[in-house]
Amino acid sequence: MQIGKIVLAFVLAVVVTTVLGSIAHTQFVLAGLADVGADVSLSDRLSMTAHDIVGMGPLYGAIIGLGFVVAMLAGALVFRLAGTQRTLIYVVAGAAAVAVALTTMGIVYDITPIAGARSTLGFVTQMVAGALGGFAFARVSR
Repeated sequence: MQIGKIVLAFVLAVVVTTVLGSIAHTQFVLAGLADVGADVSLSDRLSMTAHDIVGMGPLYGAIIGLGFVVAMLAGALVFRLAGTQRTLIYVVAGAAAVAVALTTMGIVYDITPIAGARSTLGFVTQMVAGALGGFAFARVSR
């Protein structure tokens, strides 16, 4: 059953990161629209957020999943060597996975495809989503 628990933890980590990252992306884009004078109501925010989770979720989730495969395996190796701070290791691994994925997409496409991550705060917010995914992985896979 240990493998099943790890798979569940991994899927949960990817879902948490993808959903939180999608929500953050939407809110940063809508904040940008509001900054230039667009009127964005609460119902618009909610519907656009739901639309982005459904619309960008599968592709962004696949990208996050690929990054998390490498990051969680590396985290397991670091934990095996260090023998301590398991949760912190996976939190950092999750944040790093998102940072590497966004940076790689920026290099490959010469633009950050996740518009909400184009500012420093937006990029860091995406990393926080990855850190929370890493935290979920650490807790569920314990």
